[in-house]
Amino acid sequence: RLVTIMALRAMKRGAKRGFRAMVPLLLVALLACGGESFVPPQAKPSPGACAASTAGAALAACGGVPAALAEMPPAPSGINTLPESQQAAVVLGLFVFLAAGTLLLVGPIFQFLQQLLPEGWFKNWQKTWPILGAFYIAAGVAHFTAAEAFESIYPPEGTWGFWYLPGSASFHVAWTGVAEIAGGTGLFVGALLLGLAGALQMEVPRLLRQIPALSALGLFALTWVVTPANVYMYTHGAQMVGLTPGDQPIPVEFHLIRGLLQVVLLGILWSYSSAAREEAAEAR
Repeated sequence: RLVTIMALRAMKRGAKRGFRAMVPLLLVALLACGGESFVPPQAKPSPGACAASTAGAALAACGGVPAALAEMPPAPSGINTLPESQQAAVVLGLFVFLAAGTLLLVGPIFQFLQQLLPEGWFKNWQKTWPILGAFYIAAGVAHFTAAEAFESIYPPEGTWGFWYLPGSASFHVAWTGVAEIAGGTGLFVGALLLGLAGALQMEVPRLLRQIPALSALGLFALTWVVTPANVYMYTHGAQMVGLTPGDQPIPVEFHLIRGLLQVVLLGILWSYSSAAREEAAEAR
């Protein structure tokens, strides 16, 4: 959600300046409705209907797409006009992209930066990363002050053909908001207090010393947990009602920007957690 808000703010600034980034669109071949799932003879869709580009009702008839999804207009990405099997493949590919990008960042890229920068600079820069906790706190509060906006991007049951998670949208928005506030507080406030204790040469219990590292690790996991909402915005053009400019689907290029920002966010949280845990272990 934090990355979503950052991307929306970037889009507003870009719109004011007339900036329109262009990126290649993902080309995915359309497959015909496969298999011989049972459909009463009088309701059997014609081959032309299955291949129709307007897709909504046709795909609902071919693959049993939930009505709430079938009624949605084509997203700017066009993913929701594809058969569910292809939608699921795209979602899997997006998660693989995020995971691969995160591994690349925390491995070779951060190692290269440590070698490139003067000795100690990278670690000093790393100590400023807990400021991200303040943004998570703000995002968590927004889950309650703008709950409708976050509920509107929660994927309905049956999305992509495999999304069936117990609990209502309001429930998931609420608990993730609480988790973001708790994790952000542990990361930001915890690191701040540890810094003050170190400056005052105060002894800090081992458990308290680990709070920022554990909070960063928790936020890392939480960021993955809320990623399906971001993916749903991309694949189905879902809008954060009241927050999306003009309540229109976000253009594809801004999803790319948000994806790259999320890779950076995940890399920072994981790297900081690892470094903080090592530091806490050395301080025993």
